[in-house]
Amino acid sequence: MIHALFFGFMVFVFGACLGSFLNVCILRIPLGQSIVRPPSRCSACGLKLPGYLNLPVLGYFLLHGKARCCGARLDPRDPLVEAGTAVFCTALWFIYPPQLFFVYVLLVAGLIVASGIDLDYLVIPDALTIGGVVAGICLSYLIPELQGREDRVDAMIFSSLSAALAGGLLWLVARIASWLLQKEAMGIGDAKLLAALGAFLGWPSLPFILAVSSMLGTAVGIGILLPRKRKLGVKVPYGPYLALAALLWLLGGHQIMTKYLLNNPLFPAR
Repeated sequence: MIHALFFGFMVFVFGACLGSFLNVCILRIPLGQSIVRPPSRCSACGLKLPGYLNLPVLGYFLLHGKARCCGARLDPRDPLVEAGTAVFCTALWFIYPPQLFFVYVLLVAGLIVASGIDLDYLVIPDALTIGGVVAGICLSYLIPELQGREDRVDAMIFSSLSAALAGGLLWLVARIASWLLQKEAMGIGDAKLLAALGAFLGWPSLPFILAVSSMLGTAVGIGILLPRKRKLGVKVPYGPYLALAALLWLLGGHQIMTKYLLNNPLFPAR
């Protein structure tokens, strides 16, 4: 028990540090900047941050939400990303075996970065979506358990077909909606993101992800539009809801689906 708690704590710390790096990715990738150099700097004045002021999660509260160098307000999203990444990583550590844990941490990292960029710019870079498709297919070959298979080639084919089905389905829905509304209803980046999710999680995850993300997006969209009396033409990013639904799938959605679809060979047990 003590060993489990110790490793869980270490994974939490690792997740918080990873979240700090993901904040850098969210900030720099859309600007075409290196995510490695220069080291972390104040986003307001550009002054290099000393290590003791750059602590994940704690740093924000120790500084009372303000940069010590220039007094500028720090983005409150930074500690949320760091804490959220830490919590998700810790949960995955206790749920999955090591080989799947590291794969899913990679997926979670990509989803968090994609969500942050989508919220800021209403776009998801191809490096994350198409790159995610390629990574999911390759990792399915290297670790066939990712798709609930034993044969590497079988797992890779399953991953590839799932990615094609996921991306093609959402692309078709987007095109039909755009035709009906006579304007763009959904960005192609969302279809690419769902394709990446299909490559990692397999097509059995798609009904859950689409249903949950649609409910979340609808609820949040209504909450944004009604109080402020905004028009329906306002663009709302869909990527974060796809990402959150995928995370919920990893944290228990798969078990819910298999409970109601028990002994169905189309839904392989993990």
